[in-house]
Amino acid sequence: MDEMLQTLAATQGHVILRPQALDAGYLDHEIARLRERGEWITVRRGAYMQRCVWDTLDDVGRHRARAHAVLRQLDEPAVASHVTAAVLSGLDVWDVDLTTVHVTRADLHAPRREAGVHHPVGPLPDSEVTEYAGGIVATSDARTVIDVARTVPFESGVVTADSALARPHVKPEALLEMLDEMRTWQGARTAGRVVAFADGRAESVGESRHRVQLWRIGLPAPQLQVVVQGLDGSEDRVDFYFDDFATVGEFDGREKYGRLLRPGESAGDAIWREKRREDRLRERGMQVVRPVWADLYRDDVVAQRYRRAFALARRRRYV
Repeated sequence: MDEMLQTLAATQGHVILRPQALDAGYLDHEIARLRERGEWITVRRGAYMQRCVWDTLDDVGRHRARAHAVLRQLDEPAVASHVTAAVLSGLDVWDVDLTTVHVTRADLHAPRREAGVHHPVGPLPDSEVTEYAGGIVATSDARTVIDVARTVPFESGVVTADSALARPHVKPEALLEMLDEMRTWQGARTAGRVVAFADGRAESVGESRHRVQLWRIGLPAPQLQVVVQGLDGSEDRVDFYFDDFATVGEFDGREKYGRLLRPGESAGDAIWREKRREDRLRERGMQVVRPVWADLYRDDVVAQRYRRAFALARRRRYV
C-alpha cells in the first residue's frame, strides 16, 4: 500500500474502500492480485486492510475495522450503536457477539439484519450521539451502556457499564436518566438490573466479572478499592474488602501486574511487591483470597475459599 493510502487508512481504522483505492491509481486487477497474494485481506465486500495490520488485531480490533468499513460504505444515515459503539469508544466488552456490526437507524420502520450488519431502529437525538475523529458517528457512552445492557447477558452488561462509569464524564445519574427514557424498550428491565449493580471502581473485566460471581454465589457485597491502614502508618489499597469478615479479595488478572509496573521494573518486581503487600495485610489479621481468571468459572471453589477465609478471620478475632 502506497504512502498516500496508508495515511488515509490510518484515519479510518486502517480500512481502505475500493473507490478510494481506485482514486489512488490502483486498478481492479491489481487489487485482486494483492488479495490473491494475501497482502490485502477483505474486511467486507469492497473494503480492505493490509494483512500485516489485520494479523496484529484481536477480535475487538477486527470488529472495530468492520465497523469502520460498514459505516463508510452505507449510503443511508446510520449511527454505530450497542456493542459496536462500545468497541469504538474503547469500553470493555466481554462474551458478546463481535461478528455483527450494529448501526441504529432512525429512517427505518423495522429492524433488519443483512450482510453481517444489524440495523436496529430507534430515535437518535443529538444529545445521545457523538462523533469521533474521521467522521465516524456513534451513540454516547450513556446510551451505549443501556443499549448493550438491554441486549446482552447480565454479566456482559455489567462489564461494559463498569467500564463506562470509570470515566469521569459518565455519571450514574446519566445512566438512570437514559434508562428512564428507554423504560418501555425491549430489555429495559435487564438494563435496570445492570445499572443498579454497576460500579465504576471495578478496574478490569476480571474484577467486574468477579463482583458478579460473588453476587451469584450468595456472598455479601464487598467494598471496592478500599485503603487499608496499618498501625505503622502504611496504606494498601485492595480490590475487594469484606469489613465484617476481616477478609480481602485481590483479583489476579495478568493485566493487573502491567498496571502495577513502575518505570524500569520487571514483572517480577511487581509480583514481589504484591507479595510484601499481602504479608502486611495478613500481619494485620486479615485473610486474603486471590482468585484468578480460571476461578471465574468455578463458583463452588471460590465460595469455599471465601467462606473458609471468613471462618478463619472470625475465629482469629475471638481467640
